[in-house]
Parts: sequence; structure tokens; C-alpha cells
Amino acid sequence: MKNFLTTKNIIAGLEASLDDDEILFGDKEAEEADRIDFVFSHNWRRKIRFEYHGEAKNLSSKTWKKADGPKVDASKYRGRYITTGIEHLIFGKYAELDGFLIGYVVNGSAKENVTALNKLIKSRALPPKVGLIENKHTIKNHTECYISNNIKEKENILLQHIFLEFDK
Repeated sequence: MKNFLTTKNIIAGLEASLDDDEILFGDKEAEEADRIDFVFSHNWRRKIRFEYHGEAKNLSSKTWKKADGPKVDASKYRGRYITTGIEHLIFGKYAELDGFLIGYVVNGSAKENVTALNKLIKSRALPPKVGLIENKHTIKNHTECYISNNIKEKENILLQHIFLEFDK
């Protein structure tokens, strides 16, 4: 991946601050700015040609306990993926950005987590506004990539979902 980024002159940055008019005009403090987990940009002669943003969320297929004791509720992870991931990128504070979701699969498989996410999306009666995560495809030899087709004001918004499996 590093070689790909270097050859394409792509800069990857962590947790980018999203300044808005309230911050720019002094009505809100800079530390109150929304933040997104990753920003990818192409810098060519000091002019930014594109910016693409990634929002990352932890996922697990079953509830588990951290080494230091606290319990991690898998259903809450799924709920956050939908409300602070999908919905923020399509309808909320990240809606004006070109972006995608990264799912850190801390237990179970991407397939198990996608199935559980779709079940929750259906149980919340979100389709067609929030689409099911489907259309599995490969990006640069990474097979756990999906697309959801979401509806915002009668417009189809395709959202990429890339799942990184850490429970192997």
C-alpha cells in the first residue's frame, strides 16, 4: 500500500479536523471541530487535486471482554457503525465529503459482521434511505469490500465499505 501511495503521490493523514464557517469566523473554538479518521489527498505542485476521507469503526460479531475487564457489546458497535458511520457520511456531518467507511473487525469475520449489520439495518426499517451492505468486490487485492446504495433526497449515494479483519 505504501508503494501505491508513493507512486501516485498520495498523502495519507490521520484524524483530520473539519473546519466549518463557525470555526473560521470565530463563533466556535477549533477544538470543537468535527474530526474524521483519515484524509487522503493528492498534492501536485502545492495544489490539492482531490481529498478523500475515511471514517473507521470497530466491529465484532459477538460480545467480548477486554483484557483489563470492560465488556464490549457487539450490538453497540454495529449501532455506532450505522449511526456515526453510514448516517454521518450520507446525511450528517460528513455528508459534504467524499468518503468511505473502514470496519475494523476485532472478532468474527467481515462476512459475519456484514450479515449482522444488514440485519440491524432491516430491523430499524432503514432501507431504502440506508441501503444494505452488499455487492462484494475487490479493491487492490483486498476482497472484503462492499457497497451500499443509499437514498438522499431522491439521489442514489453509493458508499464504499472496506473491512479489515484482525481476528484471524
